[in-house]
Order: sequence, then C-alpha cells, then structure tokens
Amino acid sequence: MTDLPPSFSGPIVKLMVYPPPPAKGGITVTNEDLHCLNDGEFLNDVIIDFYLKYLVLEKLKKDDAQRIHVFSSFFYKRLNQRERRNATDTTSLPIQKRKHNRVKTWTRHVDLFQKDFIFVPINESAHWYLAVICFPGLEGPVFDKNPLYCGPTPASGSVADFQSEDSIPDHCRPLSPDGDCELHRISLCYGSGKEDDTYTFSDDQSSCQDECSEDGTLAEDGVPSDVSSLASKPTILKQPCILIMDSLRGPTRSTVVKTLREYLEVEWEVRKGTQRSFSKEVMKGSSPCVPQQDNFSDCGVYVLQYVESFFENPPPRFHLPMNLSEWFPQQRMKTKREEIKELILTLQEQQELNLESKQEGTPLGSSEEPDVQETSELKGKVSKMVISP
Repeated sequence: MTDLPPSFSGPIVKLMVYPPPPAKGGITVTNEDLHCLNDGEFLNDVIIDFYLKYLVLEKLKKDDAQRIHVFSSFFYKRLNQRERRNATDTTSLPIQKRKHNRVKTWTRHVDLFQKDFIFVPINESAHWYLAVICFPGLEGPVFDKNPLYCGPTPASGSVADFQSEDSIPDHCRPLSPDGDCELHRISLCYGSGKEDDTYTFSDDQSSCQDECSEDGTLAEDGVPSDVSSLASKPTILKQPCILIMDSLRGPTRSTVVKTLREYLEVEWEVRKGTQRSFSKEVMKGSSPCVPQQDNFSDCGVYVLQYVESFFENPPPRFHLPMNLSEWFPQQRMKTKREEIKELILTLQEQQELNLESKQEGTPLGSSEEPDVQETSELKGKVSKMVISP
C-alpha cells in the first residue's frame, strides 16, 4: 500500500471567505482545507462546497443558474442522520417524514420542482460521489425538438415521428411534445422558459448498471458517447431520473436513489399540499458510465469535475442507460487539484488587497477599478482552465 502524505499539522489560519462579505452564506477556507488539495489527500466538505459554489456564481449565466440547485455536502448526511435519543417523539411518523423533518428548512427559499437539475454531493465511508436529480417537476418522459439537429426533417414534422430511429420503448414514448459545448446549452437544450425563483445554494449546514441494480439491466459495452452525439438526433428526451455518478466501480446505490425518491415525495406533499408518487416507474435511477479515478484519493476531485462538466457540456439526451465515459479526458484530472489551489490563493490575495485598501482609507472609486481587472483576469484563467483539456 502506498504511503499517503502526512496529515495536516500546525496552527489553522483562515485564508479567505467565498463569496466575501457583504454576500451571505460565505464559506471560510483555511490552510488546513488547502492541504486537502495536495496529491494523495481526500477532499473535505469545505473544498467541495467552496468549488461548487464558485462554479455556480462565476461560471453560469443567471438564467442557467435559476434552473439548478446545489445542495450542501451536509444535506444527504443530515437527511440520513440517526435519530437522537432525547429528540422530540416523532416515532408515530413514517421514516421518510422523519428524515424530511431534519432538512425541511433547507428548501424554504427554493421550489425544487421548478428546477431542471438538483445536485447532491454525497460522502459515505470516506468516499465521495454525486447524485443528480433531473427534471423532478415532470410527471413523465417528454420529447423536445433538438435545436442543434442538422439532419433531414420527417415529412409529417411531428415530434412523435422522430422516435423510430431511437427504438424508444413504449413506456418512454412522449407524453406531451414541448416546444457546441458552451454553458448556454442548459438553457438551449433544457430551458423550460419558467420564471421561477432565483438560484439558492443550500448552506444550512462508475458502475454502468442501469436502475442502480433495481432491474439488473447493464449498459452495453461500446455504446456511443452521449456527449459526442448531441447533433445526431432530431429530438431530446427529458425524463425524471436520478443519476448516480461514481468514480469508483463499487456497490450499487439503490438505497440512495430510494432515499432521494422518498424525500421528493414528502417535499412535494409539504410544498404542494397534494400527494404524488416518485416511484421507480416515474423517476428512474441509473448509474451512467463516467470517467473513473485511477487511485484511491481523487473521488472528491471527480465529483467536482462531474458538476463542472455538467455545466459546460450537459448530457444531450436522457435515454437510459447513459454513456458519459468520454465526458472529459483523464489528463484533465492531473492538474485539477493545483488549479483549485491556485484559485483559492488568488482569491485570498484579492481579499487581502481589498482589506488593505479599506484600512488605508483608499477612496472607493480608486479601489474598485483594480478589483474589476483582477476579477476579469481570474475569470479568464478559470475559463481557459475549463475549456482546455
């Protein structure tokens, strides 16, 4: 077994807060957190939450950000937390409602069913993986015309006529037809046109087996990459589903999918005042083929890259099983830790300069101009980091 680098030792020093005051919900990053980005170290919850928040606030357009919700890394842990012995007696409630009660305040400012994608970072037994709840507001599969499709149009022009080439099973037929790797693909391909509440980040503190072993169906080897086939199909399938993205082929996650389904059922009842089923017939569970880690310490780094790639290059269609094995090159992961570390240190430097300017009484107008330039340079660095392999 390879020896891991020594764990962090020494006094803990605060490096920066992101986003900085007066913004609410800032995440404090320390030198101990920065140490997690050294090779061989496991990423902690601070680094996970910081970088996910950074991606949402800096890398998504406002319209795209309104279509997603990112839960804190503590959400799933809290949802599954064991009951306290001295807690208020709630034994008369079903287990799923007792679980929901633990996190019921986490969505007081957000309607999850108005979102297209909900990201849930999960840590179990020191291993990070990602759950993505897709289209929770839909009651079943829906086919949209693909705006990037350049092929021939069927004579009749109906959405239903487009499906024959995909051999879609009967249970995935459209219920009602609705009307380049840039970030705007989320709005281009999956935009619902809904005017909903603004994006909120919750701060309340790869197996290829489809259905997460619920039906035993395996993704076939050699399935073309979904990412590379975006413009080849005349329609885009949107369907309610829960995708489990895991960088280590290991145990199935059917329990996680079941827990999230039950959470959605109670959340719907609490928010909507009615009952709705989120059973596996309505909301399928699936483990897409995703790039796999080649060591035992990079699971958290892969979770961050899965979310970043989802923002940059979201799955073009939601046929299951899904093949995202070519989502990003493995070489991309060799520099990921260093890039995040450099980002933190750059943000720290910016905040220290801003603090010095305020302490020296520098007029507001003269201190803002350099900040804008620095921020622009920082975004340029990260943009290049994101686009280049």
